[in-house]
Amino acid sequence: YIEKDLSINDEIEKLRLSTTTSLLSGRRDVIVVSSVSCIYGMGNPDDFKLNTIAIKVGQKVSRNAFLHLLVTSLYSRTTADFKRGNFRVKGDMVDIYLAYTDYAFRVAFFGDEIESIESFDPISGHKFDEFEQVAIAPANLFVTSKATMQNAIHQIQDDMMKQVEYFKETGKYLEAKRIEER
Repeated sequence: YIEKDLSINDEIEKLRLSTTTSLLSGRRDVIVVSSVSCIYGMGNPDDFKLNTIAIKVGQKVSRNAFLHLLVTSLYSRTTADFKRGNFRVKGDMVDIYLAYTDYAFRVAFFGDEIESIESFDPISGHKFDEFEQVAIAPANLFVTSKATMQNAIHQIQDDMMKQVEYFKETGKYLEAKRIEER
């Protein structure tokens, strides 16, 4: 039992992401026990699934392209505090602290190829296991697709132009200029 308050509890957020990841992975053995507040306002499950990164040993992908995928999936690059939802880069190694688990992945590159994938304890650095392939779910439930983002930007621009025209038609030139500059 975790008492409710108005702040976002890191443990509850981890459990929400873990549950969403399990449900969207196709597992048939998931039982969810939750309050409505834990699922209220959840992002689009299709966008969440589309932003899951599947990688495997031997896969051809440049390190920079992989880093871009992590950022698109809402992971943040860090050099200081390595916490959930962050990744760090050390040469040809990329450490990803999954937002929904208590372990991290270390992905080693050799040129533009994934050489190895292993899980480790982000606090002690102790290696747990090696994997041939893994799926890295987004770091946040509110991830969206590029198409949705572009459509929203165009809609905002269209709405802004309509508002500028309205202000000009009603003689509010200062308001039109201000909104246009923003």
